[in-house]
Amino acid sequence: MYGEAGVGKTNLVLWLLSNLSRTSGLDVVYISTEGPLYTSLLSRYEFPENALFTEVYDINNLLQVVFKIYSFKRGFKAVAIDSINNFYRVEVLQIESINKILNTILALLADMVINRSTTCVLTAQVSQSEEDVRVSGFQILKYWYDILIRLEKLGSGVRRLSIEYPKDLVLSMSYVISDRGIEWVGND
Repeated sequence: MYGEAGVGKTNLVLWLLSNLSRTSGLDVVYISTEGPLYTSLLSRYEFPENALFTEVYDINNLLQVVFKIYSFKRGFKAVAIDSINNFYRVEVLQIESINKILNTILALLADMVINRSTTCVLTAQVSQSEEDVRVSGFQILKYWYDILIRLEKLGSGVRRLSIEYPKDLVLSMSYVISDRGIEWVGND
């Protein structure tokens, strides 16, 4: 899931995890690569005790946390990383092995999806010009996703979620973010 800053990536991930954990009793984990900013949003959503929230501070720390989750015997049924490419875009020039580290993280998550039926949701930060919105690290990320969702601002507080891939999965929905969290305002 990608989109410009302020489009609601974090709110959508928290809404999804809240629904998964409450309605199905699934154990879920939310990993923030952007510090504790998400904590101010938690009161909008209901989370039972089976939800784990953690923060990581560099790509090596992210790898360690994902590996711990991967090694956990009970297993989590939903894992969200907000955002998967935060460190990549900052550390790409500093860490020679960063592509290997990011691919290892993604491989561990893919194995959980395939072999443990784990739902995995990743948000991605973008760089934006007048002509284009680009996902940082997309050359790596594009090999790992099953569904690509774009979020965009429409104006007057309304935002749109649309599926870009796979092409045969057509969905476009509008939402607003309020003090009560995500509110769906209709299909486009």
